[in-house]
Amino acid sequence: MAGPTAPPVSGFVESAFNPLVHQAVERCLTARPGDGSRTAMVLASTMGDATTLDVGSRLLVAGQVHNPLLFMQSTANAILGLLSRDFAITGPLLCLSTVADLAGELLATAEILLEDEELERVVLVGVELTATERTAAAYRALGHEPPGEDRAVAIVLDRGDPLPRPPHGNLRGLVELAARIQGTDRP
Repeated sequence: MAGPTAPPVSGFVESAFNPLVHQAVERCLTARPGDGSRTAMVLASTMGDATTLDVGSRLLVAGQVHNPLLFMQSTANAILGLLSRDFAITGPLLCLSTVADLAGELLATAEILLEDEELERVVLVGVELTATERTAAAYRALGHEPPGEDRAVAIVLDRGDPLPRPPHGNLRGLVELAARIQGTDRP
């Protein structure tokens, strides 16, 4: 897991989104190294990197030139690409945006990916940023409680592992699931 103190990642600016993902996946893959050619990564988030979107939008509306890094990092696949390079992962890299069941969608995607004989494991990543005024309104419109903190969690599922079911379908459920897998009571 990674929280608001994730260290910066070279090439990514302004937003905690990518450093959170990087730290969570780095911790996970350092603890459980494996064959990158037989590994997939799937990232899910409800709102994605809303901070980068907000910064870019404000600069655009103000008629100011934006930092070109904002364009590159605006897609969540940018951080997955960096991680795939760092950990020699050549399997599929997928990003999902889901409203109702972030944890369930990640697990369902892992189940589908692990049907591929060429894959041995899937790294699942869930990430949400503290809600801004705009994203809080969007969360409420969707009938969800806005996140109160920046958080990312990563879990490695190997072929043959029983697919666990999280207690809740949101990021909190993934956090609780990760704690259960690690054998701790505290997320």
